[in-house]
Amino acid sequence: MKLVLILCLFFSMQANSKVIGRKYFNQFLGHVHKNMSIGSSSLTIIQCSQSLEILSSNINDPDWMYVSVGDEKGYVQAHFLSEKKPDCFQARYPRFYNQMELDITEMYLWGRLYDQYLLGKSKVK
Repeated sequence: MKLVLILCLFFSMQANSKVIGRKYFNQFLGHVHKNMSIGSSSLTIIQCSQSLEILSSNINDPDWMYVSVGDEKGYVQAHFLSEKKPDCFQARYPRFYNQMELDITEMYLWGRLYDQYLLGKSKVK
Protein backbone atom coordinates (compact mmCIF):
# COMPACT_ATOMS: atom_id res chain seq x y z
CA MET A 1 0.00 0.00 0.00
CA LYS A 2 2.83 2.40 0.87
CA LEU A 3 4.51 1.67 -2.46
CA VAL A 4 1.36 2.55 -4.39
CA LEU A 5 1.00 5.80 -2.45
CA ILE A 6 4.66 6.72 -3.07
CA LEU A 7 4.35 5.95 -6.80
CA CYS A 8 1.17 8.08 -7.08
CA LEU A 9 2.90 10.96 -5.30
CA PHE A 10 5.99 10.65 -7.52
CA PHE A 11 3.96 10.68 -10.76
CA SER A 12 1.80 13.60 -9.62
CA MET A 13 4.98 15.60 -8.88
CA GLN A 14 6.36 14.73 -12.32
CA ALA A 15 3.13 15.91 -13.98
CA ASN A 16 3.37 19.28 -12.21
CA SER A 17 6.89 19.82 -13.58
CA LYS A 18 6.06 19.52 -17.27
CA VAL A 19 7.72 22.21 -19.38
CA ILE A 20 5.08 24.32 -21.15
CA GLY A 21 7.35 26.93 -22.67
CA ARG A 22 10.50 28.99 -22.49
CA LYS A 23 10.95 32.68 -21.70
CA TYR A 24 13.85 35.05 -21.14
CA PHE A 25 14.63 37.13 -18.09
CA ASN A 26 14.53 40.80 -19.16
CA GLN A 27 16.14 42.70 -16.25
CA PHE A 28 19.80 43.22 -15.32
CA LEU A 29 19.81 40.71 -12.45
CA GLY A 30 17.13 38.90 -10.50
CA HIS A 31 16.21 35.90 -8.40
CA VAL A 32 14.31 32.67 -8.60
CA HIS A 33 12.30 32.67 -5.38
CA LYS A 34 11.28 29.77 -3.17
CA ASN A 35 7.73 31.16 -2.80
CA MET A 36 5.51 33.66 -4.65
CA SER A 37 6.78 36.63 -2.66
CA ILE A 38 9.51 39.20 -3.29
CA GLY A 39 10.61 38.70 0.30
CA SER A 40 11.00 34.92 0.05
CA SER A 41 14.40 33.30 -0.01
CA SER A 42 16.39 33.18 -3.22
CA LEU A 43 17.13 29.81 -4.81
CA THR A 44 19.45 31.17 -7.49
CA ILE A 45 20.48 34.39 -9.21
CA ILE A 46 19.57 34.95 -12.86
CA GLN A 47 20.71 37.61 -15.30
CA CYS A 48 19.36 39.33 -18.36
CA SER A 49 18.61 37.12 -21.38
CA GLN A 50 18.91 33.94 -19.34
CA SER A 51 16.54 31.29 -20.65
CA LEU A 52 13.99 29.89 -18.20
CA GLU A 53 11.77 26.86 -18.64
CA ILE A 54 8.17 27.63 -17.72
CA LEU A 55 6.64 24.73 -15.81
CA SER A 56 3.00 23.83 -15.64
CA SER A 57 1.48 24.18 -12.20
CA ASN A 58 -1.75 25.05 -10.48
CA ILE A 59 -0.90 28.69 -9.79
CA ASN A 60 -3.84 31.05 -9.43
CA ASP A 61 -1.62 34.12 -9.29
CA PRO A 62 -0.86 35.51 -12.80
CA ASP A 63 1.86 37.81 -11.40
CA TRP A 64 4.23 34.87 -10.82
CA MET A 65 5.53 32.06 -13.02
CA TYR A 66 6.81 28.69 -11.82
CA VAL A 67 10.13 28.15 -13.61
CA SER A 68 13.12 25.87 -13.82
CA VAL A 69 16.70 27.11 -14.05
CA GLY A 70 19.30 24.38 -13.99
CA ASP A 71 18.46 22.17 -11.02
CA GLU A 72 16.41 24.85 -9.27
CA LYS A 73 12.64 25.21 -9.51
CA GLY A 74 10.93 28.28 -8.13
CA TYR A 75 9.02 31.46 -8.86
CA VAL A 76 9.83 34.58 -10.90
CA GLN A 77 7.66 37.66 -11.32
CA ALA A 78 5.88 37.35 -14.67
CA HIS A 79 6.62 40.94 -15.77
CA PHE A 80 10.35 40.11 -15.68
CA LEU A 81 9.92 37.52 -18.44
CA SER A 82 9.63 38.04 -22.19
CA GLU A 83 9.03 35.85 -25.22
CA LYS A 84 11.95 37.30 -27.20
CA LYS A 85 15.55 37.46 -26.10
CA PRO A 86 16.03 41.01 -24.75
CA ASP A 87 18.79 43.45 -25.62
CA CYS A 88 20.77 43.50 -22.38
CA PHE A 89 23.34 45.80 -20.84
CA GLN A 90 25.73 42.85 -20.49
CA ALA A 91 25.57 42.15 -24.25
CA ARG A 92 25.69 45.80 -25.37
CA TYR A 93 28.67 46.74 -23.21
CA PRO A 94 30.58 43.51 -22.50
CA ARG A 95 33.93 45.19 -21.82
CA PHE A 96 32.41 47.57 -19.29
CA TYR A 97 30.34 44.80 -17.67
CA ASN A 98 33.35 42.48 -17.37
CA GLN A 99 35.41 45.30 -15.83
CA MET A 100 32.80 45.58 -13.05
CA GLU A 101 33.86 42.14 -11.78
CA LEU A 102 30.70 41.66 -9.72
CA ASP A 103 31.04 39.02 -7.04
CA ILE A 104 28.17 36.78 -5.97
CA THR A 105 27.16 39.07 -3.07
CA GLU A 106 26.90 42.10 -5.35
CA MET A 107 24.91 40.12 -7.90
CA TYR A 108 22.56 38.99 -5.12
CA LEU A 109 22.03 42.58 -3.92
CA TRP A 110 21.45 43.93 -7.46
CA GLY A 111 18.87 41.17 -7.97
CA ARG A 112 17.12 42.10 -4.73
CA LEU A 113 17.05 45.73 -5.85
CA TYR A 114 15.27 44.76 -9.07
CA ASP A 115 12.77 42.68 -7.04
CA GLN A 116 11.82 45.82 -5.13
CA TYR A 117 11.88 48.19 -8.10
CA LEU A 118 8.40 49.13 -9.35
CA LEU A 119 8.12 49.20 -13.12
CA GLY A 120 5.58 51.18 -15.10
CA LYS A 121 4.46 54.70 -15.72
CA SER A 122 3.68 57.18 -13.02
CA LYS A 123 0.04 57.96 -12.43
CA VAL A 124 0.88 61.36 -10.96
CA LYS A 125 -0.48 64.26 -13.02
